[in-house]
Amino acid sequence: MSNVLLPSDGISIRQGVYEESLSQKTELGRFIDFEDGRRFRYCKAAAALPLGKLVQASAIDTNHDETVQTGYGLSIGDKDDISVLLTSAPTVNEYADGWLVCNVGTGLGQIYRIKKNTAAYAPCKIWLYDEIKVAVAATAEITLIKNKYLDVIAYPGSAITGPPVGVPLITVTDAYYCWLQTRGYCVMIVDDGATLVVGNNVIPGSTDAGAVDPNAADTHPVLGVVVHIAGTDEYATIDLKLE
Repeated sequence: MSNVLLPSDGISIRQGVYEESLSQKTELGRFIDFEDGRRFRYCKAAAALPLGKLVQASAIDTNHDETVQTGYGLSIGDKDDISVLLTSAPTVNEYADGWLVCNVGTGLGQIYRIKKNTAAYAPCKIWLYDEIKVAVAATAEITLIKNKYLDVIAYPGSAITGPPVGVPLITVTDAYYCWLQTRGYCVMIVDDGATLVVGNNVIPGSTDAGAVDPNAADTHPVLGVVVHIAGTDEYATIDLKLE
């Protein structure tokens, strides 16, 4: 039997933080907090994830990025069955609980949470949780962004394509659901040639994908603070501070 987690809302989740599952057990992004300060977020992997290495959100699809809405537009009050022009078709509900963003043109600066979408592109039909507040012109550009916790991938090192999401406590199988740690004491692989210092910040590793480096240049997101030092390719203890 799976371990049972009981979050503050009292609804049990039958998947422990050291377990993966082919079937979804709770909502993506749902978090569980422990008394020791650790927090975990529920995610779905788009590829195999190694234990103790950083994981990032899915990269934005270039066919759904800053697409001019030629022939289409969004009116104030639109919410259900709206039309968005893309250059390729997403899968059904690929953007469920993700985001619709207006980047350029009339209506720019808006962001709306997506409820569901169709598998089409000229147009793609989308349902939102909230109504459009400012009209989006047909000359504006729209970007679709997946739920942060859907189709997460191992952090690629130098070719970063998304924000950090968390660290798995186990090796995760491709397309399985898992928990990623985002806060509290956590073990992470040390990057090749890196020298950590207790109490100093760490950032994503630039050599060994998913590892950690000392924060020397302030050019990458800070992941947390060193608790216990380890050598190259060994597991150091980091006080994660991803949220």
